[in-house]
Amino acid sequence: MTKRKIKYIIALMSVALLGLIIFQMYWIGFMVRTKNEQFASDVRDAMQQVVKKLEKQELFFLTQRKMGVEEQKRKLMAISRPAQNEIKVVRKKPVKHSSNIPAPPPPIPPLEGVATLNLPSDILVSRNIEVLPNGEVREIEEYSFNMDLDDIQKKLNENKQFEEIIGNVMVAHQKQLHRQDSLKKANTIALAHKKKPEIPKAQEHIDKAMNKSELAKEVFTDFLFKERSIYDRINYLLLDSLLKREIALKGIEIPFEYGVSTNDSKKDSDKYLHFASSSNFRYNGLKKDAFTVNLFPNDMVNTENYLRVYFPNQETYIIRNMWWTYASSLILLLVMISCFYIAVNTILKQKKLADIKNDFINNMTHEFKTPISTISLATEMLQDETVSTSPVMYKRYLGIIRDENKRLGSQVEKVLQTAQMDRGDVKLKLKTVDIHQVINKVLENISPQIELKEGKINLKLAAARTEIEADEVHLTNIIFNLLDNAIKYSPENLEIEVATESTDNHISLKISDKGIGIGKESQKNIFEKFYRVPTGNLHDVKGFGLGLSYVKKMVEEHHGKVNVESVLGEGSTFEVILPFQR
Repeated sequence: MTKRKIKYIIALMSVALLGLIIFQMYWIGFMVRTKNEQFASDVRDAMQQVVKKLEKQELFFLTQRKMGVEEQKRKLMAISRPAQNEIKVVRKKPVKHSSNIPAPPPPIPPLEGVATLNLPSDILVSRNIEVLPNGEVREIEEYSFNMDLDDIQKKLNENKQFEEIIGNVMVAHQKQLHRQDSLKKANTIALAHKKKPEIPKAQEHIDKAMNKSELAKEVFTDFLFKERSIYDRINYLLLDSLLKREIALKGIEIPFEYGVSTNDSKKDSDKYLHFASSSNFRYNGLKKDAFTVNLFPNDMVNTENYLRVYFPNQETYIIRNMWWTYASSLILLLVMISCFYIAVNTILKQKKLADIKNDFINNMTHEFKTPISTISLATEMLQDETVSTSPVMYKRYLGIIRDENKRLGSQVEKVLQTAQMDRGDVKLKLKTVDIHQVINKVLENISPQIELKEGKINLKLAAARTEIEADEVHLTNIIFNLLDNAIKYSPENLEIEVATESTDNHISLKISDKGIGIGKESQKNIFEKFYRVPTGNLHDVKGFGLGLSYVKKMVEEHHGKVNVESVLGEGSTFEVILPFQR
């Protein structure tokens, strides 16, 4: 896959991801607007219910007040009528009986004159007629007065009648009760075969209906047309309880502020505040976008009175109720971004691996071609009769074949080791190893290469404790690869320093050179398989890019770590830290 195609794929994936993010943000915004509209609708419905109940309460109050006024008028009219001066004794008509029913005992004659007296003119006499279940009609006279009790007693004492009246009334009352009991017993049998008398009440019902109609007309006239102060029309405690109850019924359980205001007729922007639940409402409810409904909207004259409700924590409340929306959207966005990152990273990594594979094939071809060509040429020379007759020349070409063959074996061994590491087949044969002895052995084997470049090795083996638990073969390969890199990337007259030092728990091995150095970007990748520091189109350095990846893998298998410090053009220092006990 070419770089151009990869760029197109990444661009299309980026556009798709951006579109999904924009759509997700739009959907979240739409949900927030919907929640705000639903919240506003619930609040306005609750406020409308409060307004309706306030109107009902006002109508009830006006009705009660009107009925009270009518009752006062009735009493005043009754008081203003001239009172009768005599008490009339209650008389009852005897009930007719059928022939087969025994007649009741004769009625007791009325007590005439017993309760007859003259009353002051300020005393009001009222009569009430009652129909008892036995058919008896009872007339009761009540006395009311429009003066103090002391005045009544004073007037009665002037006529020397007070004690006499009280005594006569008590005697008359006892006799009257006795006579009523006799009549009741006599009439019980007679009423068993006779219907109860009915008193026509049509006119009474008509009068009451007319009175109620007039009362309702007056109440609605006052309700619709009469102007009343807002302070007389609204009870603050009632308004507070109604608002809290109706808003709670809508499932809204957050603090709110409210107030009642009147718009100035001259300036619509000015508002006069009548009631407020808190001192902050003037700054919050009047200046910000509070929920507003018209109080008493059925008035014929518009009074411009408004109920305003403000929720300080409205946005927080809506966000808190939508946490699952935000959480799910965030999770989806993270999943999409993660998938996009993984996909792009995979594409780039595959492209990089493809490039590394191609470089590896090219390097391997070159590394194998040179020894094979050299071996082929040496073999042809050995077939020459002149060479075969000369022992020196014959021995020389045999040595070339041996060295190139050894070189091919070394390269193949590196590839096989890398394959084993990838499969996880590496098994360390741990034993106690003296690291200084291993270093000296490697330097002895690699000294011909150093001499070829007329270089020198500076040894600073200062470690006090040199024995570690390690695999001797892999430890030898680690040191050999580091020294081999130092030689390959150093110019003629190279200078390499090998130093060791020990601490309580580990030993440190440093191999430094004064070669071409490694750039910062390349330092991040030098321990990857098949990676080689770019040198343009030149192939002046041999290798597959497997040496340092092998070093890192084997050091980690020994529970150690490897570090690099390098300055481009000045040289590099590789440090291997290994524990004494794995």
